Amino acid sequence: MLDYVKNLSTFNRQCRARNSVLKTWHLNYGLLSMSIQTIFYKCALNGLYYSGAHHALKNQFRGVGALLTLHHVQPELGEDRFAPNRILSVTPEFLDRTIERIRDLSYDIVALDEVQRRLIEKDFRKPFVSFTLDDGYADNYVHSFPVFRKHRVPFTIYLCTGLMDGSADPWWSTLEEIVLKQQSLEVTLDGVRQVFTAESTREKYRAFESIYWALRQMPLAAQLATMRDLREEYLGDADAHASPAEYLSPEMIAEMQASGLLTIGAHTVNHHALSKLSDDELRDEMSRGRDVLEQQTGERPRHFAYPYGDAGSAARREFEMAEELGFQTAVSTRKGVLFPEHGEHLHALPRISLNGDYQQTRNVELFLGGVPFALFHRFRRLDVS
Repeated sequence: MLDYVKNLSTFNRQCRARNSVLKTWHLNYGLLSMSIQTIFYKCALNGLYYSGAHHALKNQFRGVGALLTLHHVQPELGEDRFAPNRILSVTPEFLDRTIERIRDLSYDIVALDEVQRRLIEKDFRKPFVSFTLDDGYADNYVHSFPVFRKHRVPFTIYLCTGLMDGSADPWWSTLEEIVLKQQSLEVTLDGVRQVFTAESTREKYRAFESIYWALRQMPLAAQLATMRDLREEYLGDADAHASPAEYLSPEMIAEMQASGLLTIGAHTVNHHALSKLSDDELRDEMSRGRDVLEQQTGERPRHFAYPYGDAGSAARREFEMAEELGFQTAVSTRKGVLFPEHGEHLHALPRISLNGDYQQTRNVELFLGGVPFALFHRFRRLDVS
């Protein structure tokens, strides 16, 4: 067993070392719906599961609980459809099976307030899970709420007010729409005008990935200007944003609140990577989003989610701001389970993404066991810097 763990740890280091090579391969040759790195990780997960290693190791690495992340919950997307954001979507059927599997594993499914209490009071008599959803898409009401209500499962939705009222641009979705409709695109990235052919699905994926990651790495002003140019050139409207109809309405939110299952969390106004903001802008994004939600819903959010949530988008400064503003907890998208030590880091909590590429309940069991994240983090329990 120790040899197997060592081999998996070596495999993980090799995957991390090959990341830039894999990304280059992906951008040069393209894939229909899944990256080479995802395929490698799936192989590693299958090895963990079918070898039984996860059973032998889970007591050491599973921690005390986990926060699960969702975005879209909607019917299956066709495999041959151009859908580069498909990793943000799972089906209602998968959500239903996931809840059943979690309960089969004897986990409590609890609200975020209870997560906070257990971490502070060190009440770890039973492992626990809490479901969280980011952004506030209408399909959370249409497709996920019926599943949560059926099982009487509490859940949290982190609402981004600008997405809901149409003032903020979900640029990742807008970019997908543009690439889908075009046969070729011209865009200035890092001061260089680039031309992308986008006739085939493979070429569309290549164009999307190249532009997406360039935008993610740009300073905010350059990112906003680039997207404005793309919208004007290819959608005919520099200010075109997604329709508010794609997001939760006040009536939808009120019905979910009335069920007693929904906790409302804050997710800023404009969904910007907070690391790109000044201190004053950071404070405004975090506090104003909470204030608007309190006015709209009558519930003052006690919990916060960092947009994007990776280490490049939110780190120590952002964690300290969330605590200063009085949020009880704040969550990232850094991968991992919860350990007792997270009770001292309530504003830097990791989560486990229910990713559209991993819609098998055996993966849920693996993730809750914590072994994949132990390997990824080289056996460090905390990633809070």
